[in-house]
Amino acid sequence: MNTTGGRVRRWAVLVATVALATSACTKGDGSAGPPPTKGSDSIGRIRLISALEQFSACDQLLDYLHTEGAKLVGPYGFGGGIMTVRNAMGVAATGGAAGKAASGTVAGAVEDTAASPSAAPVAGTDYSGTNVQEAGVDEPDIVKTDGRRLVTAVNGKLQVVDVESATPKVLGWLPLAADGSYVEGQLLLSGDKVLVLSQAFDAVNYGGPAMKGGASVGGVMPYPYPGVASPPRTKVTVVDISDPRSPKVTSELKFDGSMVAARMVDGVARVVLRSSAPTLGFTYPSGNQASVDIATESNKKVVAGSTLDDWLPKYSYDEPGNASAHAGGRIADCNDVSRPVKFSGLDTLTVVSVAADDPRPGPGAAVLGAGELVYASPNNLYVTSTAWTPAEPSPTTQPAQPEQPAQPQRSGSTTTEIHKFSIADKVRTKYLASGSIGGHLLNQFSLSEYKDDLRVAATTDGAESTVSVLRQDGDVLTTAGSVGGLGKGERIYAVRFLGDRGYVVTFRQTDPLYVVDLSDGASPKVMGELKIPGYSAYLHPIGDHRLLGVGQAASDAGRVQGTQLSLFDVSDPANPKRLANAALDPSTSEAEYDHHAFLYWPKSGLAVVPIQSYGGGGDGRSVPFMGAVGFSVGDNEVKELGRVSHPDGQPVQRSLVVGDRLLTLSGGGLRTSVLSTLAEKNWLAFS
Repeated sequence: MNTTGGRVRRWAVLVATVALATSACTKGDGSAGPPPTKGSDSIGRIRLISALEQFSACDQLLDYLHTEGAKLVGPYGFGGGIMTVRNAMGVAATGGAAGKAASGTVAGAVEDTAASPSAAPVAGTDYSGTNVQEAGVDEPDIVKTDGRRLVTAVNGKLQVVDVESATPKVLGWLPLAADGSYVEGQLLLSGDKVLVLSQAFDAVNYGGPAMKGGASVGGVMPYPYPGVASPPRTKVTVVDISDPRSPKVTSELKFDGSMVAARMVDGVARVVLRSSAPTLGFTYPSGNQASVDIATESNKKVVAGSTLDDWLPKYSYDEPGNASAHAGGRIADCNDVSRPVKFSGLDTLTVVSVAADDPRPGPGAAVLGAGELVYASPNNLYVTSTAWTPAEPSPTTQPAQPEQPAQPQRSGSTTTEIHKFSIADKVRTKYLASGSIGGHLLNQFSLSEYKDDLRVAATTDGAESTVSVLRQDGDVLTTAGSVGGLGKGERIYAVRFLGDRGYVVTFRQTDPLYVVDLSDGASPKVMGELKIPGYSAYLHPIGDHRLLGVGQAASDAGRVQGTQLSLFDVSDPANPKRLANAALDPSTSEAEYDHHAFLYWPKSGLAVVPIQSYGGGGDGRSVPFMGAVGFSVGDNEVKELGRVSHPDGQPVQRSLVVGDRLLTLSGGGLRTSVLSTLAEKNWLAFS
C-alpha cells in the first residue's frame, strides 16, 4: 500500500454515475460496453436490477460514454437550458465567494485557557449527541459536542466553545469560506479532529472562452455563458482542535460534485457526492433554428472528442503550509468502473471514505448507476435511486375521436433501485449487491438493516404502501417477503424500524399508524393499526414499547392545525394506542423533516423541538413565537414544560443537553437554560 510522509493512506472511494430524474427515463440500448445479460425484455419496460457489470478496459468505458452521451446531447449540452446550480445545503449559488473570510489557516484565540482536565464525559449519560438513526453511525450536523467542547460553523467561522464550565465561552475560532465555500453546517467530530463538509465553487465564467473546444460560429455562443456557475465541488476540511484556543487546518480535500449525505463509523467518514455530466465546453444557440442545428452538431463533436479525464471525477489533496504534501487526479480509474445492465444517465455519484486521522487518497471503485438516498448500518451502506418508466402504448388502443380529444396522462411505473456496499473495512469500500422494488421512498428511515436483511417501506404508483424485506443472494438483493395494502389512497409520512417491528404512518385525512411484524422476513404481517386525526412526520423510540411522534394536528377533514406531539403505546402490536398528545397553536417545526432538530433526553423524559409560529389561530390566544418548546414526557402524558427564545427572534435550530443544562443553538449564539424548568441562565453571542 502506498504511503506519503510515513502515514498509511486511509480513505477509500466508491464512484457511481447517476441520472437525474429525466435522464433516468431515457432509453439506452447498451450497445457500447458489456452487453446486458440479465433482466432484459423486448419492449424496454423496467427491468429488475441484478449484479452490476464491470468494464474490462478503458477503451470500452470511453466508447460507452461516447455512445450514450451522443444520444443525450443537444443544443444546450446535456442540461437542455440555463439552470442555477444549487448546492447540497439547499442554497442557490451563482458563483463568487459565499463569504470573504481570511485564510482558513489563521485562527482566533478568545480565551487564555481551555477547560480543566477531568474524566471524559460519556455520551447519553453526561451529554446528548446528534440524534441519529443507527447507534454507532454518526451523521453530519451543524453542531457537535463531546460534553466538554461544542463545535459549530456559523457566520463563516468554526466556533469552538467551552461547555464544561458553568458559563459557556468561545475558546477559539477559525475563519472559513475563503474560497467561496458554503460552511454553515455539516460537521463530523472524531476525537480532536473536526471534519467540515462544505461546498466550494470555482470562479464563474462570464462568457469567456469555452472550457474546451467551444467556438462562436453561426450565431452560436461558447458555454459557459453569463450567469451560470461552474459545477460545484465538495470540500472536506480537517481541523485539529486539540488546542481549542487555536484550531488549525491540517488538510483540505476537494472532490468533484455536491454532497448528498455522509456517515461516520469509528472515525471513518463515507461522504456521498453527486456531480452532473461534464459541460465539455459546449456551445449554445443564439435563438434561431439554424443556430440550434449548428449547436447540436457542434456539441456531438465535442462529446466524440472527450476523454476519460473529462468524465471521471477528480480530487485534490493539500496540507496547508506543506507544499510537498499535494496529490490529485482521478478518484477511480476506468478499470474499476461497473454499470447496471440498463442505462441510468450521465451524472456522477461518488462515495468517498475519509479517515479523520489520515484523510489521504486510497483505492477506489466505480459504478455507473443512480443514487439519491443514503442509509448506513455499522457494516454496510446503501444507495438508492428512483426511476420512472413510461408505460408502453397498448396495441389495441383506438385513436381518440375529434369530439373527445385524449387527455394527457402520466402513466408508467416507478421503481427504487438499491445498491449495497460493505464499509466494514476501514480502508476499502466494496460493492456487494443490487436489487429493486416498486414505488418510491420517503427518506433514510424508509430503510433499515436487521440481521443481514434490509427492510424497505415504499409508496407505489397506485397510492398504497408496502414493506418489503430484501435478502442478499450472491450479488443480487432478492425480495424475501413483503406486505402491501397500507394506507390505500395515501402516502407515507413517517417510518421507523425498531428490532423486528416496523411502524409506518400514512396520511390523507387521518393518521393510520401501522404496526408491522417483521420477525419472519419471508412473511411480514400487519399486526394492527391506529387511526387518529393528523399525522406524525417523525417517530422516536422512548423506551419499551413507546413511540413519540412529531407532526401536525389536523381536523377530521385533514386540515393541519399546528405542531403536535403524540405518545403511542405499541406494547400490544394488534392494538396500538395513543396515550396522550400535546398540540400547539398554528405552527411548524423543523423536527418534522430533519430529525437532527429533535432532542429526547431519557434521563428526565424531556423532549425539545424548535417551533415557528406566526399566530393567527383565530382563538384570540395564538401569538407569534420563534424558539424551542420543551415537553415533559411521562408514561401516560405529554405536557409542555417551558419555552426558550433567542434575542431578536432568531430561530432555534438545535438543542443539546450538557450536564444539568439545556443548550439551544441559533445563528446568533448559544442559550443556556435550566434543564428541569427551561428557565434562562445565560446567553453567549457569536461574533
